[in-house]
Amino acid sequence: MGKCSPQSRTLSAIKDLMYNLDMIVHPQWENRFAEKKMTVIAESLLDLATHSNVRSEMPYLDQYVKDFMSALEKGEPSSIEDALLTLYIRLHSTGFRYSQSEKEILKKRNAYLCHPGGLSPLILAEKFIRPETTVADLGAGNGLQGLLLQRICPHRKTIQIELSAELIRIGKIFQEALGISSDRIEWIHDDIVNVSIDAADFIYLYRPAKPLERGKELYQAIARKLSAGNKPLVIFSVADCLGHYLDTRFSISYTDGHLTCFVRNC
Repeated sequence: MGKCSPQSRTLSAIKDLMYNLDMIVHPQWENRFAEKKMTVIAESLLDLATHSNVRSEMPYLDQYVKDFMSALEKGEPSSIEDALLTLYIRLHSTGFRYSQSEKEILKKRNAYLCHPGGLSPLILAEKFIRPETTVADLGAGNGLQGLLLQRICPHRKTIQIELSAELIRIGKIFQEALGISSDRIEWIHDDIVNVSIDAADFIYLYRPAKPLERGKELYQAIARKLSAGNKPLVIFSVADCLGHYLDTRFSISYTDGHLTCFVRNC
C-alpha cells in the first residue's frame, strides 16, 4: 500500500485538532462547521507550499511543510496548531517589498506594513458570504486571505486592493497555484482611497494605518466611501479602527476583541 499524501494525512488530523483550537471554535459555531473550513484552509496552505511556482519563490518553505507533517504524525493538537499557523504566517509574508514611491504613500498614510489577519475571520466570514457576493480586501497584501475565502466559500468575485506591486505579483502566483479562475479575482494596484468599492457586499480590512494624524484621514475616507452606499453591507474589521467613523446605519453584529463585524441592513 502506498504512502498517504500530505493532504490525506491532514484530513485525518483536523477533527482532533478542532476540539483544541480555542481561537477558532466559538460557542455559537458547531465544531462540525469549523472542522470543514479548517480542513479547506489546511489543504489550501499545503497546496500552496508544495506548488513548484511557489517553492521557486520560497525554497525555505520545505522545512515548514516538514514541520507540519511531523506534527500531524505525532498527533499532538498544540503542535499541529503551531505548525499550521507558522506555515500560514510564512506564506502570508511572501512578497513583502515596496518600491520607493510605494513607501512614500505608506508614510503619507501613516500605514502599517503587512500583518496576517489570522484564521478566525476566515471561519466566521462564511456566514455572510454567498455565491453572488463580491468581497473587497482593503490592503490585501499578497491576497492570501481573499484567496482562502474563495476556497472556503466560493463567490462571485474578490477585489484585492494593494499598494505593493511585488505583493500582487506573488498573489497571482498563489492564485494560479490554488486554481482560482481569473474572473473571480480582481487585483488593483493602488492606494485604497483612490479605488471604488461600490460593488462590494463584504469588506475585509486589517487595521491598514495607525489611528493617528494622517491615519485617521484614511479611516475617514474609507468610512465616507462605505457610508455613500445604500445596499446591505458587511464589514470585517480586524483590530478595528474604522467603527468610530461609520455612520449610524452600521451596527455591531459580532466582536471578540480581535475581529469586529459591522452590518448595514437596508
